[in-house]
Amino acid sequence: MSRPSFSRLLPVLVLVSAFASGCAQTSAAPAQSSQVSTDNFSKAKAAGIRPVAVGEFRSPKDSRPAEARHLKDTLATELSGAGLLDPASGAVVEGELVSADLGSTSGSVAARFIVTTGGRVVYDKELRASSTWRADANVPREQGLVYSKLVGQLFTDPMFRNAVPR
Repeated sequence: MSRPSFSRLLPVLVLVSAFASGCAQTSAAPAQSSQVSTDNFSKAKAAGIRPVAVGEFRSPKDSRPAEARHLKDTLATELSGAGLLDPASGAVVEGELVSADLGSTSGSVAARFIVTTGGRVVYDKELRASSTWRADANVPREQGLVYSKLVGQLFTDPMFRNAVPR
């Protein structure tokens, strides 16, 4: 009896490895990268804000660093897509992830956003977004959209708009 060649086993090993790593994922942060949403592009442009920098985003006691990082990345991606991200800006948006409860058919994310200008706090508010979806939906995509929805709420908040006017 001959042994199967490595080249024949490689595809099977890749699939088994991918399946095993997918099953072992425990992070509540959506797996896919942030993308600019058409809805948030419009909201950011309509906000009438000047370009801002994105600072640190944390979670309480750094208990959920991946989720805080995803929120930061989502905000930066949405601002950049609208031409409103400027790392050298004097206005800096920072945040603290308050909660991230993302399941297979629903999710909610809450964060405290803080905007400083010249070292002075000009905006400090907690926002929350939630959504539900069908059981057969693309769960990582839907979970990512909850973060985008939260960023969209920031862009439409009149107090945020007043904090960083154009």
